Amino acid sequence: MGLTGLSIPLEKKKEEPVAPIFSDKDIEGLLEEGTSVKSDICALLVGDPKTGKTGMALDCRTDEDKASGKKIICIELNSDNGCKINKKIFHKDDPSIIIIDPREFSVNDNGDWEFDYIRTMAKIKAFLAYVKKNIDKLNVKSIVFDGADVYLSEVCENQMRMDEHLDVSGGVKMTFWKKRNKYFYDVMNLLFTIDVDKYIITHYKKDEAGNKIYSIQANFPDKMHQVIEFRKDTKTNKHYAKIVDDRRDKPTVLNVDTIIMEVIDGKKTWKGMRL
Repeated sequence: MGLTGLSIPLEKKKEEPVAPIFSDKDIEGLLEEGTSVKSDICALLVGDPKTGKTGMALDCRTDEDKASGKKIICIELNSDNGCKINKKIFHKDDPSIIIIDPREFSVNDNGDWEFDYIRTMAKIKAFLAYVKKNIDKLNVKSIVFDGADVYLSEVCENQMRMDEHLDVSGGVKMTFWKKRNKYFYDVMNLLFTIDVDKYIITHYKKDEAGNKIYSIQANFPDKMHQVIEFRKDTKTNKHYAKIVDDRRDKPTVLNVDTIIMEVIDGKKTWKGMRL
């Protein structure tokens, strides 16, 4: 005789308690961190190449900051090496200005070297996470992200196209753009959480009508505390900066050009402008 239909009760396995994702100690740490904010500068610097954007970002320290060894950390994605050149010309190769090149390359199946977008994104995130964790020990005054438009279009967008097997010239669905933007904001949102001065540099591009617009994700400027536009007058050899937005509760003159650099007798003279 078979055992068909015979029901044997099984002992119910005792469930293991699930540890909380965040402990009480973690939450206490958050409360301590939230008692004060050290920096109110998170600025977007916009302009054509060689108009003074990087110059302003690297000139953010006071004499007191320099005397105390405050560091500027630059993540440089622009291929013109503006941070390195500016550091050498105007800052006498100051070792407290630290320039990081996050670009990673790997060998493909054909044996050729190519830009590795995934490793580049991972490297930037790992670096920012390290700086955030060790911010006091590192004695950082500011972080400069030079080439936000390069990161968006050359790194995030190209990786998105590779993920979805899209031709460079082909159309893109809205869901794919969202994936590109996620790659972008994974890094930017981490940068925003670091409580130091932040300078994010981008360029202009032209829209379909030929008008100059910011070469960055459309609503990105809304997330900034300050937006500064730069231009160069080729006739007078003067460089100008103009604050077009500042959310701080302090007097700020908006939409007024300030001379930040001029060329006299072939020599560049930096005048600067600090927020």
